[in-house]
Amino acid sequence: MTTASSREHTTDHEQRVVHARELLAGLDLPRPLTPENLHHRMERLRGKQIVVREATSRMVEFGICGLWIEIADEAFERVHYAPTESAVHRQQFLNHEYGHMILAHEKVLVPADRIALLAPLIPIDAIVHALSRRDFTVEQEALAEAIGDELAITMLRDSFNTRSGAKTGFGKVL
Repeated sequence: MTTASSREHTTDHEQRVVHARELLAGLDLPRPLTPENLHHRMERLRGKQIVVREATSRMVEFGICGLWIEIADEAFERVHYAPTESAVHRQQFLNHEYGHMILAHEKVLVPADRIALLAPLIPIDAIVHALSRRDFTVEQEALAEAIGDELAITMLRDSFNTRSGAKTGFGKVL
């Protein structure tokens, strides 16, 4: 039995997927899309180096799975991801954070000198936790996740096409 609520949820999800695909279509992503060339494309889009690091155990204790940090006046941005042995899972954390970047979600940038003043007094994990408190709405999070999912699907398709070759129709009965 389908309820009005489940129909709304499906419609919302479908709209997010369409929106995610539209956003990605406008990015001129390299093909085949791989984690490495996606990372480089995101650096070009952001105009900065993106440093990717595993989250510390304290960050994970605070419930952080993925975190994008940008500090004012720094020439790089940081993305932290929860520790995992799965390369696919790790990439999905990164794809989600790339989703926020693609959406250009506004962030409060803290000047580097203010961070430096706090660092000797407050453990860096606590600073990161404070900076990670965001005002993203549930819809923004869902759309960033939809973008991350579409990036993963594109990588999977591109990987399959690279391994199996172009679909030419050779061998099919027409």
